[in-house]
Amino acid sequence: MRLTGHGRHVFASARGPVGLAWTPRGVCRLEFGHADAAATTAALAARCPELPAVARPPAPVADLVARLKAVLRGGDRAPRDAPADDLRDVPVDDHDAPPFARAVWRRLRQVPRGQVITYGELARACGRPGAARAVGRIMGANPVPLVVPCHRCVGADGSLTGFSAAGGLPQKARLLHDEGWVRDPEHARGLAHLAKADPKLRAVIRRFGPYLARADRPRPPWESLVTAIIHQQLSVKAGQTIAGRVRALVPGAGYPTPAQVLALDPSVLRTCGLSRAKVDYVRDLAARVDDGRLDLRALRRLPDDQVIASLTTVRGIGAWSAQMHLIFHLGRLDVLATGDLGLRAAAGRLYGLGAHATPAELAALAEPWRPYRSIASWYLWEWLDGGGL
Repeated sequence: MRLTGHGRHVFASARGPVGLAWTPRGVCRLEFGHADAAATTAALAARCPELPAVARPPAPVADLVARLKAVLRGGDRAPRDAPADDLRDVPVDDHDAPPFARAVWRRLRQVPRGQVITYGELARACGRPGAARAVGRIMGANPVPLVVPCHRCVGADGSLTGFSAAGGLPQKARLLHDEGWVRDPEHARGLAHLAKADPKLRAVIRRFGPYLARADRPRPPWESLVTAIIHQQLSVKAGQTIAGRVRALVPGAGYPTPAQVLALDPSVLRTCGLSRAKVDYVRDLAARVDDGRLDLRALRRLPDDQVIASLTTVRGIGAWSAQMHLIFHLGRLDVLATGDLGLRAAAGRLYGLGAHATPAELAALAEPWRPYRSIASWYLWEWLDGGGL
C-alpha cells in the first residue's frame, strides 16, 4: 500500500486510543497504551510536532486505521473468519534510522503472528552476531510498534523484557496472547480448564488476556518479603516511598541485606517511615534468614502448606502474606486466599453472593477451579480493579 499526504490522527480502538503519524514515505509514529485520548494526542504531538493534526485522514490512511483497529481488537473479539493481518505491506518512514536499525526492522517484520524471535537470533539474522544488546536498544526505540512488531522479540530465556509502546510488559503480553503465542503451557492449560469449568470466568479471561501474576524475573525472595512487610496497611504510594528510603540506606538498587539490617540501629529504619512493629518484623525476618532458620531458597522445593508454615514463623508474616508469596513470587497455581477481602468482594459481586462472599462460599465456589485457583483468583482481582463490570 502507499500513503498520501502527511499528518497525525488519533482514533479509538478496542485497546484504547491510538495515535498515528505518517508522511508519503510511510508511517513514522504509532502511539497506543496511554491512559486516554488527551495523553495519546499529547504524546503524538510531542513526537511529531511538525506534522499537522488531521481530523479526516485520506483514504489510504483511513484504510490503515481500519486495519489497525482490527489488529487491536484481538483474540476472541476478532471475527472468526478474519484473516491474520501482519501489516507487512504498510510502508514505514525510516529514512532517518541507521542502516542496522532498518535491517533489524525489516527482518522482524518477517516473523509471523503467534511466533517470536530472540534478540540474539535477530542480530544473527541481520549479520551481526553478538549484537543482541544493540537489537534490544533498537526495539526499545521502535517508533512504530505493531507495524514493526517488536512485541514478538523476547529474551534468550523466553522472558518478555521491554516494550516500546506505553503499557509496558502487560501490553506486550496481551498482544502476544491475542496472536496465539503460548507463553507458558501450564498457564494455557489452566486458562482452558477455567474457561470450561466456569462461564463467568471465561468472560473475564477473554477480557483481561494472559495470566501475569508472576514476573519473568521476580525479585529475590528477601526483597519480596521485605516489600510485603513495608506495604502492609499502606497505600501503594506510601509503601513505595518508604521502600525507596530503606533501599537508599545502602548503595545499589536493593534493600540492605539481612546482615546489614541487623547491623543497623533500629532507629535508622524508623526514620525511613517504618512503624516500631514493622521494624521488629523486618529485623525478625533478617535474623531468621541470617542464621539459617529460614532458608528462602529452599522454599521453592517445599509444598504449599510447608511454605506457609515456614513463612508464618516470622513475626508480621501471616497466612495471607505467605499465600501472596506463593502466588506472586513462587508462581504456585492452586492457592486460594479465602480471607482476602478483595477476592471475596469480587466473588460476591460476580456471582451474586452479596457485597462479599464468605470464606466458606468462596471455597465452595472455587472447587471447580482446582488445580488452578491462583489463576482464577488473579482474574477476579483484575476484574475488581477494572471496575467489576
